[in-house]
Amino acid sequence: MRIAITGYAHEVNGFADPVTRGHGLDVSRTPGGLAATWEAGPLVATLVGAGAEVVELPVWEFGASGPLDGAGFRSIVDDVVFALRGAVDAAPLDAVVVLGHGAGRTTDDTDPDDTDPDDTDPDGTDPDGTDPDGTFLHAVRGVVGPSVPVVVVLDFHANLSDAMCDAVDAVVGYRTNPHVDIADRVAEAGRLAVALAAGARTTVVHARLPMVLPQIAQLTTAHEPFGEVLALPAANATGPVRNVSVFGGFSLSDVECSGASVCVTVDEGRDDHAAEVVRVLARALVERRDRFRLHATPLAEAVRIAAGAASGAEPPVLLADVADNPGGGAPATSTFVLRGLLDAAIGRATLGVQCDPAVVEHAWRAGIGATIEAVFNRDRDLPLAPRLAVTAEVVALTDAPLVPSRGVYAGSTRHPGRCCGLRIGGPDGITVGVSSAPVQCADDDTLRHCGLEPDRARVVVVKSRGHFRAGFDHLFGDDRIVEVGAPGVATPELHTLTWRHLPRPVFPLDTLDEHAWRVEPRRHRPASASPGVRT
Repeated sequence: MRIAITGYAHEVNGFADPVTRGHGLDVSRTPGGLAATWEAGPLVATLVGAGAEVVELPVWEFGASGPLDGAGFRSIVDDVVFALRGAVDAAPLDAVVVLGHGAGRTTDDTDPDDTDPDDTDPDGTDPDGTDPDGTFLHAVRGVVGPSVPVVVVLDFHANLSDAMCDAVDAVVGYRTNPHVDIADRVAEAGRLAVALAAGARTTVVHARLPMVLPQIAQLTTAHEPFGEVLALPAANATGPVRNVSVFGGFSLSDVECSGASVCVTVDEGRDDHAAEVVRVLARALVERRDRFRLHATPLAEAVRIAAGAASGAEPPVLLADVADNPGGGAPATSTFVLRGLLDAAIGRATLGVQCDPAVVEHAWRAGIGATIEAVFNRDRDLPLAPRLAVTAEVVALTDAPLVPSRGVYAGSTRHPGRCCGLRIGGPDGITVGVSSAPVQCADDDTLRHCGLEPDRARVVVVKSRGHFRAGFDHLFGDDRIVEVGAPGVATPELHTLTWRHLPRPVFPLDTLDEHAWRVEPRRHRPASASPGVRT
C-alpha cells in the first residue's frame, strides 16, 4: 500500500495585510521530515503502522494571516502537482491524505481585471481567490485521477465549499476548539485512507448554514452550543458513517463559502442516512442560535474588572485581547488594552505577547537591568495599532526556541524570534512580553518564555481568541476569563466590518425568515477527475 501526504493549510483574515509564499513553511523540509512534525507525525505513524509506504510531498503551512499573494499560491500548486506527478510516475498510489485547513483566500479576489468575482471554472474550482482550498484539492484530484481515494483533514474553523467536497472521498474535521484533538484527527484520516485504499467506497454529504459566527462563539466545551451538538448521538460516527464533522467556519476570511456547516462521510449507497444526520445536526445548531456569544466585554468594563482583581477584592482574572489575536490573523500590535491598564493605574499585571521587533532590538542593545524608553508602533502609528511610549526596565532577553508543554501547541516548536520582558511601573507594575514575530499566547509557557510570571500576577492579558483556554486552564476557570472588546483586525464585533464576499442575508448580521433556515444537504458522489485545473 502506497499512500502520499501533501497539504496546504492557511487560515485567512481577509481584513489583514496580505502575505507572500515566503511567509509559509514547507514542513516536509524540516529536520526528520513529516514524521518529526506535530502536524503530520501521528498520520505518518498510523500509516506506517498499517504497513503502508509513505510518500512525503510538500505540505505548506501558513498559520493565520492575511490573504496569500495569488502568484505565490499558484506556484505552490504547481510545485505540489509536479511532485505528485513524479510520485505517480514512480509507482501507483493507493491513496492521498491532504493536510488542510479550509479557510484560505488569495489576493486574486482583488484583481481589477476580474469582471465576475462569483464565477467558477468548469471543474467547480474558483479562479478568483476565495476558495484556494477547493482549487488545491482539485489539482490533487486532477493528477491522481478518479480511482485513487483522497482524504482531507480540516480545521474546526474551515469554510467548507462544494468544490472541496467534490474533490475528495472523505472529510475529517477537528472536533475540539481549542484544538486539542489534532493528533487524533490526523490519525483518523490515516485509518480512513487505509480503509479506502483497501477497497471501501464513500460519499460525502454536507450542508452549510446561513450562520457566520465570531470565534468567541465557537468553543466546544460541554456547556457551549457547539459542544452540546457534538455530544449528540448523531454527531458520533457509527454503522455506515465513517466520519461526522461539524465546522464553525472562519467568518473573518470573508468568502462566499463562509459559515457553519455539517459534513458526513458515509459508505457508498447510504447517503440518505448521511443526509438525515446532517439535517439533525444542522437543526440542533439552528435551535441554539440565540445562545451563541456574539459580543465581547467592552474595554472599560474589562478594565474595571481587572482593577478589582489587582486590588485583591476579586480573584485573579485573565483578559483575552481577542481582536489582536495572531491566531486569527492579527499582527499583535494593538496597544488599547495596555493603555487602558496604564491609564487606570492597574498593577500586578502581565501582558503578552506584544509584537514589536524595534522594541525588542532596543531592549537587546540596552541589556537586562537597563531602563529604556520603549515606543510601541514607533514606525507604524495606525488606527488599530496606535503608538504608545512607556518607560520600562528590561527584565528578560531570550532567543531560545519556544516549545510549550501544555495546551494546543504542546510539544511543538514555535517561532517568536528574539524576545524581551519589560517591567513598567516598578515591581508592582505591569510586565510585558515582546516578540519579534507575532505568536499567539495560547499557554503560560509562552509568557514565561519572555520572562513573565503569570502564576504570580493578579491580572493576566493574553493576545489570543480561545486556544489559551487549553493552556491556562490550570490557572483560570471560565468564570475568571473576560474576552475584551478592544479594536483589532480579529474583532468578534462582526457588525463593525465592511464585507465584500460574505453571502447575505446571514445570521447574526441580518434577520432571517424560517425558510432561510431550511437546510438541504448536498451529496457529493465518489470523486471524479477534474480536467482543466488552473495551476
